Amino acid sequence: MRKAGWMGWYTVAVAFLALMFNYGIRYTNTVLFTDVKNELSLSRGQASLPFTLCLMVYAVGAPLVGWMVDRVGPRWVMVVGGTVAGLGLWLCSYMHNLLAFILFFGVIFGVGGNGIGLVPSNTAVAYWFKEKLGTALGVATMGIGVGTLLLPVATNFFVNRLGWRTAFQVLGGMIWVILVPLAFFLSGRRKRGEEPEGGLNILRNVNNNRGFKKGKVLRNALTSSSFWLLFFSFVLAVIAMYGIMLHQVPYAQDKGISKWWATLSVTVLGLTSLVGRVFFGWFSDRVRDRRRALFLAFGMLFSSVVVLIFVRDVSTLMIFAALYGFGYAGYGPLIPALVADHFGRENMGTVFGAITTGGALGGAAGPIIAGWLFDQTGSYTSAWLIAALAALISVIMVWKMRPAPQREEMIDGERGTDWKEREG
Repeated sequence: MRKAGWMGWYTVAVAFLALMFNYGIRYTNTVLFTDVKNELSLSRGQASLPFTLCLMVYAVGAPLVGWMVDRVGPRWVMVVGGTVAGLGLWLCSYMHNLLAFILFFGVIFGVGGNGIGLVPSNTAVAYWFKEKLGTALGVATMGIGVGTLLLPVATNFFVNRLGWRTAFQVLGGMIWVILVPLAFFLSGRRKRGEEPEGGLNILRNVNNNRGFKKGKVLRNALTSSSFWLLFFSFVLAVIAMYGIMLHQVPYAQDKGISKWWATLSVTVLGLTSLVGRVFFGWFSDRVRDRRRALFLAFGMLFSSVVVLIFVRDVSTLMIFAALYGFGYAGYGPLIPALVADHFGRENMGTVFGAITTGGALGGAAGPIIAGWLFDQTGSYTSAWLIAALAALISVIMVWKMRPAPQREEMIDGERGTDWKEREG
């Protein structure tokens, strides 16, 4: 039986790059926002629409992508997704009105982004790891932090030297040249009898004992209170995160902070998110209940939004960025790990795809709410108050979730004893 070995870590590396491009490009929108808005004569609410539609497409497509990954494996999902995502970005360089922006970025990049997003990337990693799942997911989702760290700065450089249209072409070309060829060499779907690191026997036994039969995992998940608490906590957390993400640079500029410093705050966010992903991946492997790690992450997200409301200068902007980056980093490795703990890895793509729909819906709502509130009030204050409330309720919902039974039973099986009895 094949274990993770080099192919498992190769999968982690490809997932790292996929998430780096997907989420790094999403974060470049805050850098491109003003230039595109001005040239196309758009309001802030209108300029938010393509980003919102992109996430709506992500929301609708995530369960389908998860289903496809469970059946054909991540290779072709990521190859096709990367090809389409690159095409959407390339076409953005030719847009001259809002409708074209919505079609090229919102629809075409949105469809392609599903194929190189969290669902195929994290599901591919979960196929190969059990004992070090949190760590492996933490390393893979570091790609989001690296993308946030590097791509906005690189994009700002290309915009200043070559213009925003060429910047879109460069981003699309990098996906075609770097990611797509590497994704092509991923292992296909695991054959029957092959096991990830440590094997799936414990998980299969837990699934069968609790009624999570293969082919019925999603149906059983939908009857679980833990599924819906995780779903809606993800919705609310991402409303807060994505509402801030697209409008962070314009908000800082409104406060009299230069675009250079505003863009640097996105880099600081990316840098601290790298540390956060390593920490939360490591921490989640060392606690019986991963909810504790997610509770900490969302709590830090709430604190960062409170700081954002009071940003007046560069120093407070950087404090916000550091807190936000570290707290927001937690959801990348922790959400899929919680899904695996509660519902198993056998059909993880389907369940995680459904959970991701919630996050994408929240992500679609966040930017448009923030943009609309600004257009109505001339200020982001009400948008940030809504983001803070959403993050707070998200924390409470995570705390209300039941502990994952699979996590406890996996630990019992790995230790060869009853930890409750031993600790008693």
